[in-house]
Amino acid sequence: MIPALRRRLAAAMGCALLLLTVGCAPMIPTDGPVGTSDPEVGGDFEYVFDPRGPQEGDSPEEIVRYFIQAGVGVQDDYAVAREYMTAEAAAEWTPGERTVVYSTEPRYFPGEDDTFTAQMEVESQIDSSGIMTSLPENSTEAMEFTLTEVEGEWRISDAPSGTMLPYGQFQRVYAAHTLYFYDPQLQYAVPDLRWFVNRPGLPAEIVSALLDGPAPYLSPAVVSGFPSDARLSRASVPVEDGVAQVDFDNDIVAGLSDEERALMQHQIDLVLTQLSAVRDVQVTVDQREISAGDGESADDLDIDVEPAVDATQVGIHDGTLMRQSGLETMSINNLPDVSDLEPQQPAMPDEAADVYAFLDGEGSDLYHVGPDLGVSLSFSGEDLVRPSMDNFGWTWTASNASDEATVHALPYDESLPRNEVQVSVDWLEGRSITSLRISQDGARAAVVVDDGGERTLYMTGVIRDSEGAPQGLAEPMRMETTTDIEEVRWSENNSLVVWENSEDEARQVERVTISGTNEPLGRVLLGLQNVSAGEGERNIFAETVDYPQQTFLGETWDVEDLDIRDMSYPG
Repeated sequence: MIPALRRRLAAAMGCALLLLTVGCAPMIPTDGPVGTSDPEVGGDFEYVFDPRGPQEGDSPEEIVRYFIQAGVGVQDDYAVAREYMTAEAAAEWTPGERTVVYSTEPRYFPGEDDTFTAQMEVESQIDSSGIMTSLPENSTEAMEFTLTEVEGEWRISDAPSGTMLPYGQFQRVYAAHTLYFYDPQLQYAVPDLRWFVNRPGLPAEIVSALLDGPAPYLSPAVVSGFPSDARLSRASVPVEDGVAQVDFDNDIVAGLSDEERALMQHQIDLVLTQLSAVRDVQVTVDQREISAGDGESADDLDIDVEPAVDATQVGIHDGTLMRQSGLETMSINNLPDVSDLEPQQPAMPDEAADVYAFLDGEGSDLYHVGPDLGVSLSFSGEDLVRPSMDNFGWTWTASNASDEATVHALPYDESLPRNEVQVSVDWLEGRSITSLRISQDGARAAVVVDDGGERTLYMTGVIRDSEGAPQGLAEPMRMETTTDIEEVRWSENNSLVVWENSEDEARQVERVTISGTNEPLGRVLLGLQNVSAGEGERNIFAETVDYPQQTFLGETWDVEDLDIRDMSYPG
């Protein structure tokens, strides 16, 4: 499938990898979404709110207070908020630079020289690209405003860039929207969630964000179908009779092959047809429609947009690896006996390869086993985490020697003669890993990091070479959780399941979505030991000390009569 395009994109990935190698910093940023309720996704840009304008005799505090509240009035480029400012300040103010989402009512303090400070507890902020950054709990921010009198009325002469919104209003003003990029092998579309103001012009803002490229945590791990200098030829993306018209300058697409144009069309179709007002996308050059000619079209691209794991799991029964399909336990034909190794924490890939990975009873050796492979010791380390097998022929684990993790990828596909790779992860310095899982698209990893006893969930981009071999993990995005965590599993393509193991205490299983929502799954479980998560709520199994398996039924856990433990869905 379009090998020339793959080679070109692979070369771009090589440049990104070089930049990563020379530019990493040994720190963990706190990027990531925040929230506890489902966002509005793909709105139709009809949000209108009529805030209060300045009143005669308003005090400096009232001017600042109502200016902040006017941040919900997005219509006419925040015209009401600008009424609280001097003409010069109104012209210079840039509301789209960032949005601060606060959780408590701001407090106001007068200062010297006609200044006023608003102090608030801040949950998150959204930058000009729609990327949300969550902030540590109880974070505060103080914003200073300078005021002056204009014809006897107070007005703001200097204000911080951006707007400030309480969380409830933020959910009304903003809508979540998913951009899509691709893994370098062009097998999967990789989601990149953004937040945009619900107003006219939303399609153009979405396309502009797409052209600006992926979020930082994904940037070294994915590619775009658009050239890096691609820009809209006009500021708008009009939608007429359900058709969005996206126009580029001729020099952007000149020289591109039919296949490359097809990938551009595919990517922009994915992004814009999420809007209910858009049923089709027409890409034009200088307002003239272009065609993919006789070559490959967007409909011909074999790219998986919503990969789903197989319903079959692998588990352990009396020291033997078994497969589990629904509630049926099945033996694996011709699998070598590994009972003397006391296998635990097995894994399997989501493909036809008849191979499995597991740790020995000590948790220090990782083995691969299969009917044709036999039993192979692939890696030895200290305090290994459960293996994760990606769709590109690699098994991942992390070793935690001296409380500092190293990440390793081992080839499981013998048709690709490759060696073990120690994956570059500079931001792990001085930290350990309790869980590591690779997404189905192979471009993202979910990692639970332990930093001196404080555990945090991160999502990070998986950097690969042109052959798909792992090279590094990008600077991560922090994901908020509301429960104690130790383990993570992917549940579908856009959410994670997290929990903490315990022998005798009650623990809560929680779902965390890439949009930032957090949802407890059923009641707490006493002596929680393992959770396996597949597609949808009906494919989540929990294992406790007293009950081998329980399935999640939407609100409760139902005990199943299964004599199998340590189950894991593919991945």
